[in-house]
Amino acid sequence: MNDDELLARLKSADPALTSKAPLPDIDRLVEATLNTDVNTDTLTPPAQATAGRGRRNLFGLAAAAGLLMLAGGVAGGIVTNNDNGHSTSAAPLTLTIASGGSVKCAVPLPDRLRVNPTLFVGTVTSVKGALVTFRVDYWLKGGGTETVVLDSDTDQPERLTFSDGGRYIVAAKDGVVPACGANAASDETVGKFREAFGK
Repeated sequence: MNDDELLARLKSADPALTSKAPLPDIDRLVEATLNTDVNTDTLTPPAQATAGRGRRNLFGLAAAAGLLMLAGGVAGGIVTNNDNGHSTSAAPLTLTIASGGSVKCAVPLPDRLRVNPTLFVGTVTSVKGALVTFRVDYWLKGGGTETVVLDSDTDQPERLTFSDGGRYIVAAKDGVVPACGANAASDETVGKFREAFGK
């Protein structure tokens, strides 16, 4: 077998060259890349890369300072006033669901969820994989943003499934939604919560 025959055989066996090859899941790949921790203490630069290192470090520090200033501006946000009378920031609040086993949740009651410093009634505006975006209808406790993004951890099928346009009551502490902290909410349930919190 010569080189051309070998190359032809390799091309015919490559699944990426066929029309049946699946498209890459870009959202999952980007999320995995952004969530991968890298221990930079164990990385050693190649010998050739150390030349001109001082200039690059200075450039890196300047870029980091610029990013910090930008992040501070975003975190500060543009303060506006929404329809329920609370100051809100343009930057969304980001929450995650606590990991753990499956739990059978009782009907949400104001007294059960009152212990959480973050509590809101929101309508789902977007569901993209594990990320669920809420428009906040009412802040019951905490808050300050019009938008909340929740990582719903779709790898655990027993979790509550969020539907676009659905209304939910969500409680959190330190950025984590506890078991039974996110609940679908009827108008009657929302009314009970608004009454209990004077909203």
